[in-house]
Amino acid sequence: MIGECKMDHQKLEYFINAAYYLNLTKAAEICHITQATMSRQIAALEDEVGVALFTRSKSGVQLTDAGIVLFNSAPSLQEQYRDIIRACKNASKSLFPRLRIAAGPYEHLLIQQALQQLSLQYPGGEFSFFTYTYNILASRYTNHSIDFGFCTRACAEAVGNLKIIPILSGPWKVAAHRENPFWSLPEEETKLLKDQRIAVMYRNDFEPVEHYCHTYGLFPDEFVPTNFLTPLLMMLKTSNYIAVLPPFVCDTLDSTIRTELLLDPPLSVDFVAAYDPSNPNPGVTYFAEICSKLFSSN
Repeated sequence: MIGECKMDHQKLEYFINAAYYLNLTKAAEICHITQATMSRQIAALEDEVGVALFTRSKSGVQLTDAGIVLFNSAPSLQEQYRDIIRACKNASKSLFPRLRIAAGPYEHLLIQQALQQLSLQYPGGEFSFFTYTYNILASRYTNHSIDFGFCTRACAEAVGNLKIIPILSGPWKVAAHRENPFWSLPEEETKLLKDQRIAVMYRNDFEPVEHYCHTYGLFPDEFVPTNFLTPLLMMLKTSNYIAVLPPFVCDTLDSTIRTELLLDPPLSVDFVAAYDPSNPNPGVTYFAEICSKLFSSN
């Protein structure tokens, strides 16, 4: 017999608001309930999971370690709940349950045509789209909160059991503002990125630039992490940072940013589409066919 599970969508919503604001009065206002109701619902949830989710004092409430675990997982649970309800409501009129598509910090620039093709070929199908850092994207694959992702090959292979469709590969370029003093350095120093502050994505196993520099003995001053392409490009425009970027990103930069193929040997990263072939959502198969045809010539 399957164990009883009573955690409901409404209680989880109350908990998320209480955990976000750490103020039961404010959370109750947001949820349009009384503070007493909020307190009862939180207490009922704590009884259900068997541990305290908040510590309470005169100064307010704080999440316990267990509360932090639930707070980190709750949004994904809520999204899955909404997807299930939506899929049930649309079962008679939709070709497939909502397809959850995600991309890494660069890859959104590659896939607009694929999304357009999906909408044109399957107008009755629905999809949502998110961007994540590579570490988060890998975790979304693992907990099955996405159906289809676009990322680096290293990210996809680290997840395992994913079918991979090659998208693009090519040499990365060094980029900096045209007024950055970097461009005035002697050639041997620019090739070594000597004493430069390099803007990179969050340091993790899937971030290739720092690993490349260490492997080939380059000498930047420091690596300064950010999380997505937009803040990285804002850093470039200050003339205080340089970056090493994929070729398809360089093609989108405005005239204030100069790019050059300086790295020797080149830094080249494979970008891929990846999905679980056992996923029962038929939209995954439809979208995989679109991507295979669209990117086969790259």
